[in-house]
Amino acid sequence: MFPTSDHFRAVSGVIDMRGVDLEKSSPFYLDGQWQFYPGKFISRQDLQSEEIQFHNIQVPGDWGDVLNKDSGSSYGYGTYRLSILIDPLKQPVAFWLQGIQASSEVEINGIASAIIGKPATNENEYTPKNVSYTASYSVEGTTEIELLIRAANFDEPFNGGMLRSIRFGSQASIDHVRWYSIGFQLVTFIIMLLHGLYACILYIFNPQERALLITSLLTLTVGIAILIGHDNVLLLWLPFNYTWAIKIRIISLLWQNYFILLVFRRFASSPSPNVWLRAYTAAIVSLSGILLAAPASWVYGTFDLRIFITFYLIPFVWFIYTVGTMIFKKQTDKDVVFLLLTAVSIISNLLWSIVESDKEITTVYYPIDLIIAIIGFSTYWFKKYFRNSRENAKLNEQLKKADKLKDQFLANTSHELRTPLHGIMNIAQTVVTQEREKMNARSVKDMELLITISRRMTHMLGDLLDVARLQEHRIVLQQEPLQIQSVVPGVIAMLKFMIEGKPIQLTMDITESMPLVMADEKRLVQILYNLLHNALKYTEEGTISVSAEILDGFAVIHVSDTGAGMGKDIQARAFLPYEQGSYGIDDGRGIGLGLSICKQLVELHGGEITVSSELGKGSVFSFGLPLASVSNLPLSQQSPDLHQISDRSENGPAGLIFQNIVIGELATSLLLPPLLNEEKVNILAVDDDPVNLNVLVGILSSEPYDITTAHSAREVLELLGTGQWDLLIADVMMPHMSGYELTQRVRERYSVSELPVLLLTARSQPADIYTGFASGANDYVTKPVDALELKYRIRALTTLKQSINERLRMEAAYLQAQIHPHFLFNTLNSIMALSDIDTDKMLKLGDAFASFLRISFDFLNTGHLVELAHELALAEAYLYIEKERFEDRLSIEWEVEPNLTLLLPPLTIQPLIENAVKHGLLSQIQGGTVHIRVIRQDSSTLIEVKDNGKGMEQDKVVQLLSPTMKGKVGIGLSNTNRRLTQLYGQGLSIVSKPTEGTTVSFVIPDIGNRMI
Repeated sequence: MFPTSDHFRAVSGVIDMRGVDLEKSSPFYLDGQWQFYPGKFISRQDLQSEEIQFHNIQVPGDWGDVLNKDSGSSYGYGTYRLSILIDPLKQPVAFWLQGIQASSEVEINGIASAIIGKPATNENEYTPKNVSYTASYSVEGTTEIELLIRAANFDEPFNGGMLRSIRFGSQASIDHVRWYSIGFQLVTFIIMLLHGLYACILYIFNPQERALLITSLLTLTVGIAILIGHDNVLLLWLPFNYTWAIKIRIISLLWQNYFILLVFRRFASSPSPNVWLRAYTAAIVSLSGILLAAPASWVYGTFDLRIFITFYLIPFVWFIYTVGTMIFKKQTDKDVVFLLLTAVSIISNLLWSIVESDKEITTVYYPIDLIIAIIGFSTYWFKKYFRNSRENAKLNEQLKKADKLKDQFLANTSHELRTPLHGIMNIAQTVVTQEREKMNARSVKDMELLITISRRMTHMLGDLLDVARLQEHRIVLQQEPLQIQSVVPGVIAMLKFMIEGKPIQLTMDITESMPLVMADEKRLVQILYNLLHNALKYTEEGTISVSAEILDGFAVIHVSDTGAGMGKDIQARAFLPYEQGSYGIDDGRGIGLGLSICKQLVELHGGEITVSSELGKGSVFSFGLPLASVSNLPLSQQSPDLHQISDRSENGPAGLIFQNIVIGELATSLLLPPLLNEEKVNILAVDDDPVNLNVLVGILSSEPYDITTAHSAREVLELLGTGQWDLLIADVMMPHMSGYELTQRVRERYSVSELPVLLLTARSQPADIYTGFASGANDYVTKPVDALELKYRIRALTTLKQSINERLRMEAAYLQAQIHPHFLFNTLNSIMALSDIDTDKMLKLGDAFASFLRISFDFLNTGHLVELAHELALAEAYLYIEKERFEDRLSIEWEVEPNLTLLLPPLTIQPLIENAVKHGLLSQIQGGTVHIRVIRQDSSTLIEVKDNGKGMEQDKVVQLLSPTMKGKVGIGLSNTNRRLTQLYGQGLSIVSKPTEGTTVSFVIPDIGNRMI
């Protein structure tokens, strides 16, 4: 494509090219015998003025033997002369000069045409420079061209002068060939640079793949060697001096072979720790260091001493051996053929370079082998990339399937483990309860530890299930406007058991004016529970607080503690699954899923969670929740009219009621079981959201219930003493006082049978259920609540309450009917004795005894309430009988306010009087006085039975009111006390001191009397 003719050769400094059409011919080599003037810079004028002795010298070649015959050194200077005979010149001609060592100046027919470096007669004045350049001549009609080249070399001791062929031809042909050569070099360099650049970028993203870094360095060294080795193009761009240019060229040639070896060793999967490779690496690094520090003459000495060629050929031969092993060794890599193509191209390029360095064969730089090598490399990389991508895609699919199977396995395992785990926990709890007295303290402690571990495992299983649901996007939020200040107290109440006996305070610092947030109550409770539970785990003493603020349209909730804190590295991993702080790892609590679940749940709400912490100073976890907009606010905060509330109540709001079509149809087809009697059931319902209360009233409007609503726990406590309540329905999440704490306060006055409590909770996790039942709740319903389920649970609790009331009334009537035989025997004996002594007294005693029996067996005693006169008549009959029997030992005082109309539970006064007479007065020889007092107070009626008998200790008072004492003391003070408590919220008041007597009283409130 770019031929150069060597048909003409110089003889004694003359080339005859007459008859050659230079315009149509390709360039010619000007090789042969040139005239050489050693140690002289000759010009044309010098040749014309005097006869100067010259020597014939072979070009190209070293001038050392001619310049310094004795030493053979190539240091020195001289002038080359060649005469070219041509036909009369019509178009410009040019010379392409390369490889003149180490500075040169060109003169054509007496005209200075070009100068590279600065030739001089001594080392101090000359400047070396060795680049490719051209010199042209354009005088028309010229038939002889006299070319003088003055050169000087004081850097290369072994080779000097014209070391490469000079090309001659028309200006157009020389420029064509030269610029194609330079263009090929530039294109090859750019290709190498681009491939090195993307290999370097890939390595930055994947530092484990060191082959990418080696490839990047390889392409860089090859590119530099190309630009600085042929036409020295790099010196035209960068201000390198002669010495550094030769150093860069030699070092780049050495390292390119080394990098080629490393790349193919990696492709061939050769063992990395190779002693010989390490030795060669150390040697080439040492040689590179020496070359960088050495002068140019030393650098050229590596050529003359064969040091360079040795270091150059070692990796080359090793590379050929590596390629051979790749060919003959069984390869699993399907794309190895492209590597072999690359290897063949590299071998061709290296061999061709070695041959070119000795003898000039090509006119221009041919990049074909390197381009093929790059294509082979690129094809191999891309094919490998696409194959790996496909394999990765397959593996990803397999991993997704395996991950899904893993999640299913975890979910199924969690479900399957729950049943035996709960069995273990229940059995252990039963053993501890029933066998505590038989077990030693160590065994009891071990069983309690087993129960604690089982509960922790249950919590872990719940976390695993939540992780599986989150990964499968099966958690759908039921967002509604919520008050943070209502949710937090309930969560704190659930975790108070963890601070028992510890110097830790759980506090809330959220103002009442905090706006509503849009959140799923169940998931919000879970987030707060996990964060507070985590804080309690890592806090030994101090304060854990929950606060909130408004920031950029979000409510930011802070959970801060004064615990162990964490370092920056742990903070960075805090929200990753299965991550724990060192404290948590040491004590083995949890599996590190709580914070990860929190993060995902917060992000589902549209917020983010962060942590700031310092070792030894505690941590602050903060998460954001979107504020509720006006359109999201509940109807109660949008001031709706009554019709709107009614419509909303029928449909049921989010957060309380959810009925799908199937459940709705089932609800209409089923009838609730009837109550035990037709009496109205009084229900007290409390919720801080008026909409929920309206909905609850709407749902129960068709039932025989009287519903009183309250908006806070404090309001409930005030209403409890105002009447009889059959059921308390309380929301768990309320401000100031949670439903759990309210239940505990109620249980201080009522037992579980005296006032059932139904809790409405957003979660059905074991922790919520345990906390609710531990607080004293009878039942719980999870929100969103199904209307039919709610009705059935309310009906079950109210029916249970009615049945207990009915049992207590029947028990009282039955016990009253079971008159003690000795009482009958003694009374009949008294009547018989009086028949002989005093007939009138006998008749009166008989009438009193008949009245006592008639009233005792009266069906009214099984009723709900009786008139005061009915109760007093029974008491009077009983006292008349006892007075007649014991005469002066028994004194009776009545203080009954006239015109009292009062309804009260049957069999409430007479049992108190009987207890005072039998156990207070007649148990002592002198007897005593019983005082019955019935008077009006401000808004109630006081009924009091007082005696001056032997009295009793306070522990005896507690025993009398205990349900276990029933049947042992008449009809049982316990029965009377329980019935009064159920009806009026307060039972008997007993004040007694030994030897001073006893006062038993109770109060019938007016409002309670009217309600009944």
